[in-house]
Amino acid sequence: MLYLSQLVNKPIYYKDIPIGRMLDIAIMENRPTPPISKIVISKNNKRLTVSPSSMILDNKRFILKTADAPFLPYDENAFYLVEDLLDKQVIDIHGKRVVRVNDVVLENNNELKVIGIDVGFSGVIRRLGISSFFSLKPKILPWTIIETFDYSTGAIRIKLNENKLQTFHPSELAEILEDLGIKERLSLVEFLDAQKAASAIQEADNETKLSILEQLSPAHLKDIINKMLVSEIADIFYKLTPFRIKEILHLLGHEKAQSVERLVVFKDDVAGGLMKTVYYQIGANKTVKETLQELARKEVKPESIVVIGENSKLSGTLLIKNLINTDNLALLKDLISDKKFVYPNTHFSQILRLFAKYNLRIIPVVDEEKKVIGVITIDGILAKIEEEGEKNDVL
Repeated sequence: MLYLSQLVNKPIYYKDIPIGRMLDIAIMENRPTPPISKIVISKNNKRLTVSPSSMILDNKRFILKTADAPFLPYDENAFYLVEDLLDKQVIDIHGKRVVRVNDVVLENNNELKVIGIDVGFSGVIRRLGISSFFSLKPKILPWTIIETFDYSTGAIRIKLNENKLQTFHPSELAEILEDLGIKERLSLVEFLDAQKAASAIQEADNETKLSILEQLSPAHLKDIINKMLVSEIADIFYKLTPFRIKEILHLLGHEKAQSVERLVVFKDDVAGGLMKTVYYQIGANKTVKETLQELARKEVKPESIVVIGENSKLSGTLLIKNLINTDNLALLKDLISDKKFVYPNTHFSQILRLFAKYNLRIIPVVDEEKKVIGVITIDGILAKIEEEGEKNDVL
């Protein structure tokens, strides 16, 4: 097996006479096993390139075939293994994680090609020239299962014919975003479709979420924040710069912007700070049949519904599963047994007691007129408990 580190900075010869030093290798990157397109050499203190067809590789030595091989100027636009890939972060598609490129694996079978990358510590010690003192197995990823970044433009260079990043779950993408630098985060977010990007950002930690929303280009920002939940935006809203806050409020539109501003008034340990403003509600005078028909048209089915009575006031909540074997003509208002609710300033500890005591899945948050302004779900409660646990671990 041949490694890039075994070739870099080695002399290039013509008839056993060194004529320069090998600096880098350019590749035709959009291939399953990309062949070498250029070899970069240092010759007379100049950085030049030569075609691999003008060279032979013999026992880890590049040798010019002829004395008059054409040398060309360095091409800034090519993709180079040392400059653009070595020591950079890449996405391991199969492992769904970010890894560091410590060396590049080559194959020389009539044509020099890239076949993989070494992401293990063996690549580090090989480059330090001390691999003979260690016996470490290389950790190699095939070239076909990685995604690499073009650091000069911030764009993602796709290595696969059919990119697999779009198929990742948002939580998997969130973990990748948390591991990347800001430039690579933005590249990845801008590559994904708006809904996938929004879902991934929501799953990421607040630090990652903040850095992305702060620096995302306006064109992508509008599409993504309008796909995000209001409560997720509110979580980090006032940590943004004043200019970005103003920009986001403008891009959200009047109604959604008002919802965000309403949420950020509350601390995150009271109902107003924990609630989601997107939920499913239906009138109390609807029949079970009408309700189930409405739900059948929804792509994502809610677990519970909020039932609204006269003057838009809360009547109570119902679990969808309890409607399945119920009389189709029964009115929702006659089926309600759970009428519990909390006010926006109700503390988390009290909310937690209600969920635990009554085994709740959802509880509405109401204003002074008993009109619903949001809901707290069991998922939100569990997330808050996990967050508090992480804080205690740090302390």
